Amino acid sequence: MTTSHYVRGQVPPDSPLRALAGRTVTLPAADLPQLADRVRELRRANVDPVVLPARYVPWTPIALSLAAGVLAAVATALAAILTGHPALAWAAAGAMVLLGVALFPVLTHQEMDR
Repeated sequence: MTTSHYVRGQVPPDSPLRALAGRTVTLPAADLPQLADRVRELRRANVDPVVLPARYVPWTPIALSLAAGVLAAVATALAAILTGHPALAWAAAGAMVLLGVALFPVLTHQEMDR
């Protein structure tokens, strides 16, 4: 289902729905009739609905850029080691670690959006 909107709302503290759903309820909607149905569902449960447009984030180019950065840092570190520049090798190793750590949440978001 391609999601065009999300309907989100806070569940009242005294509601029995809170034991099942938690504090915040988020429902996807593919089209406008389904969006209206989702809003009606939340209003029947005494939840004030908020309609949010779905945002598309291009995770694949971001992940590829970070992976290319890691590979460039590896090449830089190897070149620095071979030419005898240990400070540059350590800087490249630090960049490798930071880019590699930044890659994990991007890949997680990319997997969640599928």
